[in-house]
Amino acid sequence: MSALVEAPDPPAEPFFASENPDDPMTAAGIHLRRAQHAIFGVYATRDEFLGSHDADAEVTAVSISTGLTPRDVKEGMFAYMTLQQLPKLRELQDEHQRLDIKRLWAIEKAVNRLGNDADPDDYAQIDELLVSLFTPKSANQQLPTPYMITRQLNQLMATLDCSVAFDAEKKKKRGETPPGFGQLDFHPDPSGVGLAALTFSADNATMAATQSSITAAARKHGLSDADAALKLLTGRISAELPATIFAYAPKNRDGTVDTSKPVFIPRFGWSGAVGTEMFHSFNISVIDLDGAAAHTVAGYVAPDKVKAYVRGRDGTCVYPGCERDAWSCQLDHRIPYDEGGLTNADNLYCLCQHHHNMKTDRLAFYIPDPVTGEIVWFFSDGTYAKVEPNGMLADQTTPTNPKWSRSLDDVKRLKRENARFFAQCHKVLDDFEQDFDYATCIDKLQELEEKFGLRFPFHPQPIPSYEPPPEED
Repeated sequence: MSALVEAPDPPAEPFFASENPDDPMTAAGIHLRRAQHAIFGVYATRDEFLGSHDADAEVTAVSISTGLTPRDVKEGMFAYMTLQQLPKLRELQDEHQRLDIKRLWAIEKAVNRLGNDADPDDYAQIDELLVSLFTPKSANQQLPTPYMITRQLNQLMATLDCSVAFDAEKKKKRGETPPGFGQLDFHPDPSGVGLAALTFSADNATMAATQSSITAAARKHGLSDADAALKLLTGRISAELPATIFAYAPKNRDGTVDTSKPVFIPRFGWSGAVGTEMFHSFNISVIDLDGAAAHTVAGYVAPDKVKAYVRGRDGTCVYPGCERDAWSCQLDHRIPYDEGGLTNADNLYCLCQHHHNMKTDRLAFYIPDPVTGEIVWFFSDGTYAKVEPNGMLADQTTPTNPKWSRSLDDVKRLKRENARFFAQCHKVLDDFEQDFDYATCIDKLQELEEKFGLRFPFHPQPIPSYEPPPEED
């Protein structure tokens, strides 16, 4: 005797949540992106005639016709013009209108750092990355945010060669700052008369220790960090010693810390050669994260190694689109502790106060995917969204790669990243020594520091103003 067995439903086709066919709200977003494409799509194709148009006249004409502000028009124009060097992404955008202006602008801002003479192969690699990033892999996948785009592009662009012609002799004269030494500059504050400022830069391990010392003093005396720093510098209070910082470091096979590898310092990023040496010169207490993923305790408060593992895994608040760093978040028991939820990494996730309140108010709930690591959020209106953890450990550990791993290619990438950063910064200083444009020099150095997550130790001092004495009659 045979029985009829109903075949299971086929797996859903992958799509982004912003194109969910079952969500009526997505139609409005799709129409918005299509309207942007209709206005600015023409600028995505290289056209010598169009490119020769007067920029101000073009912006004015589009602004009058669309009612958009000139600023919005400029942003849209130049964002779409970036697609001229990215043909595969342009084809995807022409077909789906998947990227809005803000996402294209994030791409433009990153790609502009390649300069005007970038290797076509560099653009090809960026094109491939972005097409992959904006091709859905699962149903209702979260559309990559500008933050995610910037993060992915920065990681790729750090591996790309870029010709930077700095003066090697000038670089040699500037020297290299040894571990634990920084650069301190006092200068007038451009924001107003009667104000002054100081700039202190050092390797990120030293700066992390500095921040920790200031924060500890502020906590003891009930001060803000700014007030505590001022009182420490003027000798009105004493530092709290020792300063404590946390970092993620790989181990050798015998279980000791591998002092030859960079460390990841929360809020400060990966250490360079100087920061790594400085970090390992500290009196280090090791919290072994092996086994932290499966460690369960009977009480409500997680032990340090579980806290460190969870924050390193999540990176930020795990709510869709939230970029609050994990070290400023609460550790949320996904299943409440008083309802039987365990205190372990599988049940602890980073949530900022605002989104923790949303979960407490039952406006949203989340479930992690144990295979992919994705976090699926369910909302009270019946919709859902997916989030990929942004943490350093999420990049280093997966179900099939449960150990800290760094290949030769990873090491080469880090070396190239540091070399490219310092080369570009020294070129900025070379330019400053030619034109003495202090504001432009500082802006460029800060932009490079933000891009690479590193600190350049040779910021110049402002040129002192000089007024000649009045001529005698």
